[in-house]
Amino acid sequence: MKREKTLKDKLTFEGVGIHTGEKSKIILHPEEEGKGITFIKDGEKIPALYRYVVNTNHSTDLGKNGKVVKTVEHLMASLHLLGITNLTVEVIGNEIPILDGSGYHFYRELSKNLVEQSSYVDYFVIDKTVRVTNNGSYIVAQPCSCLEITYEGEFKNFLGKQKYTFTGENPEEIVFARTFCFDWEIETIRKHGLGKGGSLENTLVLGKDCVYNPGGMRYEEEPVRHKVFDLVGDLYLLGKPVRGRFYSYKGGHTLNYKLVLSLISESPQRKEIEPQENKVL
Repeated sequence: MKREKTLKDKLTFEGVGIHTGEKSKIILHPEEEGKGITFIKDGEKIPALYRYVVNTNHSTDLGKNGKVVKTVEHLMASLHLLGITNLTVEVIGNEIPILDGSGYHFYRELSKNLVEQSSYVDYFVIDKTVRVTNNGSYIVAQPCSCLEITYEGEFKNFLGKQKYTFTGENPEEIVFARTFCFDWEIETIRKHGLGKGGSLENTLVLGKDCVYNPGGMRYEEEPVRHKVFDLVGDLYLLGKPVRGRFYSYKGGHTLNYKLVLSLISESPQRKEIEPQENKVL
């Protein structure tokens, strides 16, 4: 049995938001056991729970009473991987800083500041098979005593088909993987008012037969590893560390969110969760 965790001292991260292009700062404050993860934006407390999801288009955003925090998935994934269960995230700005596009900086600094608490972790345990689909993509969740995620993607460039399985034993297999996009998508993303802070310093940019970043890819399967990382973050919006086996075929934030809703509706643990308050925009 593992114990709940928080931070020894507060931590601060600053940087640009990948979609807003605005500078922002987050201050992570230690919390008492049993408090869970909460974001604070302009005095509004927004629990890091599925029912506060307000957008899943190119990021997972949380909101309450008109206050929105964009792009929480990388921070949530790092907290999930490290087993941090109690934390308050003070947000100064509108978006979680993208940093280098991966979870590395969050994971590294958080891992140096962990402290165990007295209570034992209450897991969200997948107790039966659940499947969700969307336009040919799907995710299957199955019972497992650990957190195991396989992602399979099919890309319209030199990557072709890629598949990667994270067994949960070594987080460094996925925390270095950066968010990515294809050069033919950039114009459309910008037209939708997104990606304003994107650059080769925080995004893996891929063409039909090339990698634009001078250093190339960090892993041969960096895109699918990052998709695994995103799913780890989105699953943590169940409100508890998760135990289950997941297979995602071409999934993204919207399908991840659909899975979380299905897991809540199918699980006996749903009685512990309040009714959904917000709708996805």
